[in-house]
Amino acid sequence: MGKITEQFGDLSLIDVVYANDEKNCAVLVLVAVGHIDGSKETQTDLLDKMEGYLNHIQSEEFKKDYPQENVYIDVCFDEMPDVLITDLLFKCQKWVKENGATLRIQIGDSYVHFTD
Repeated sequence: MGKITEQFGDLSLIDVVYANDEKNCAVLVLVAVGHIDGSKETQTDLLDKMEGYLNHIQSEEFKKDYPQENVYIDVCFDEMPDVLITDLLFKCQKWVKENGATLRIQIGDSYVHFTD
């Protein structure tokens, strides 16, 4: 198992998905373990995994299983990632929104809120 697979898991799989009917949302969770460096390889793998999530939420199967009004993609880190990763995720917000979801970043127990 390579370093990236240890940090992001299988790049072709969704880590966690669940519905929160009370808030009328579906949440897909991308879990990143350990220190996430800013290398090109890490950035590419993160983008590849996110693309898989975005493709999944466009599928008929997902829309049938999760008909909730709002979809969130939560990228969860157990520790602060390299600044290049947080910058990359900031730039991904529009891409995620164009694909019908809202990107949320969680570091430890707290959500990070981006400001322009």
